[in-house]
Amino acid sequence: TTQPMHESTIPPPCAAQEEAPKTRRLLSNMKCTQIVHDLGKKHWHVMRTHPFIPFVCLLIFAVLCGSGIAIIQVVAYQGEQEIRDEALALAKDTGAWFSNQLDQAILPLFSMSQFVVELPIFHDLAAQMGAANEPGSAPLLATEDGVVQTHRNISGVCDDPFVINRFTTIAAHIKKQAKMEGILVNLQLAPHSVVCLVHPVNNTEDFEDGIYMDNTGAIGHDLLVDPARKFIAEATLPSDKVVIAGPLTLKQCSTCNPTVEQGFIARLPIEVDDHQIEVNGVSHKRWGFAVAIINWKALVERSDIYANFAEENLQFQLTRTDKSFDAEKNSITEKVVVLAETPIGGSKTHGRVSTALQTTNNEWEIAVYYENNDTTIQIAMAACVLIALGISVMVYTIL
Repeated sequence: TTQPMHESTIPPPCAAQEEAPKTRRLLSNMKCTQIVHDLGKKHWHVMRTHPFIPFVCLLIFAVLCGSGIAIIQVVAYQGEQEIRDEALALAKDTGAWFSNQLDQAILPLFSMSQFVVELPIFHDLAAQMGAANEPGSAPLLATEDGVVQTHRNISGVCDDPFVINRFTTIAAHIKKQAKMEGILVNLQLAPHSVVCLVHPVNNTEDFEDGIYMDNTGAIGHDLLVDPARKFIAEATLPSDKVVIAGPLTLKQCSTCNPTVEQGFIARLPIEVDDHQIEVNGVSHKRWGFAVAIINWKALVERSDIYANFAEENLQFQLTRTDKSFDAEKNSITEKVVVLAETPIGGSKTHGRVSTALQTTNNEWEIAVYYENNDTTIQIAMAACVLIALGISVMVYTIL
């Protein structure tokens, strides 16, 4: 009789199913290992019996890879150089445009200076104004306790109707001839550095309807007394050139529209032989200043600088370096002020070129930023390596 098989000796159906894939994987791995081993022996045999084959293949790879990368680098350099040249050309053109406009805006100051020198009606104002706190000089206006005195009482000096009318006639003509409507917004004379005559007093002609620039608050402003203006006035006085400061908040128009709240102030020291202004113990043969106020926002809008750079897919930053006196530290500080710019961001790296604006003794600079093609270059180099490797393998297989 046949003895029944013990239950433990019969493999469960599930266990048999689990063992089958493991067995197949083991056999597959053994085959792969054998194939790799056979290929290794074959290639090792080839390299031992024909050593020139791998040498030729490596040489081909090195030549193709090296020459390809070199070509990519040369092309990339030439391409970036073209972009740099275009960016620099645009920077120079933009800088030249602003320089030309600033030159045109400050040109009237030289005409006003000549009128002061030649006409006694203006020439005598400096002696009448005199230095602050000196006997016979126009007195400082009284202020509340703790408020710094910045203005003079110009009664009897600058309020003569005949003097005002004569100045208004001359200044209006000079301003009109400048052809800088909306940009050259005010002309002033400052005998002994005190703003005395202004035109227009209330400017509505250079702005849109409802916007005005009230300059009455500037009359009597002593530039050598006001701590906020003293440093630049003292630095300007010895110069024989126009010095531009700003953009500054205009004290005469604190309640005006933001369009006219800030401006550049250009000052030309007027040289004479019969009047002196003393600064820090040094006397200068100066009558005072001819002053022009430039509407910077209007000048930027007229330049189309944002549209021009956007069209070329470039970014820019226009800056100037301002020097000021820090009363607390008793020292001169320099500060780079951004006048106009476009956002410079994103994940891409940027190259930079820059040029100075010659009008202002190189204190202004325009920098142009362009996108580098670093990612494209890296991809091209990787593709070059892969292609060189593929060709080398093909040659090895053929040989």
